[in-house]
Amino acid sequence: MTKLKALAVSIAFTASVLVPSLAFAGSAQAASDYSHAQYQVTFSLNCNNPSAPCQQVFGLGGIWGWIALMPGGTGNAQVTDCGHSGAGGGGAGAQHFSFDPTWSTFSSPNAPTPITPTDPNGNYLNVDNSIGLPPFPATFGHYSVSFMGAHGQITIAP
Repeated sequence: MTKLKALAVSIAFTASVLVPSLAFAGSAQAASDYSHAQYQVTFSLNCNNPSAPCQQVFGLGGIWGWIALMPGGTGNAQVTDCGHSGAGGGGAGAQHFSFDPTWSTFSSPNAPTPITPTDPNGNYLNVDNSIGLPPFPATFGHYSVSFMGAHGQITIAP
């Protein structure tokens, strides 16, 4: 009987700890639900050749990120960059940026910056941000970009 009593106490304790945790996890997940994003943007840009011109501009390293753009012009962004000491300078270490951008679309017959891939339909996403991200293509797909020896990938998804 003592083993059965110990099992019952253990189950009751586990339930008292687990049930509130699950309820909290559910509400936290609902608060950050990006399944209704109009666009999800992932990107990377890396300069890892010490003799490439990119390392003279922004140093060795890279930047990687994810942005959810919600209907109505709001969003959420998570971006990390990492620099490596080497020829051309540039600090070593990583930084993370989390921000809530606003965004809009615009049309242009040409890519608006050298590191923005050409959108096949001439439409671009302008993400207002404080870290200087360039416009992105607005047409869903995967894009590659090269700029001064840096190489990048961009994916635009619903």
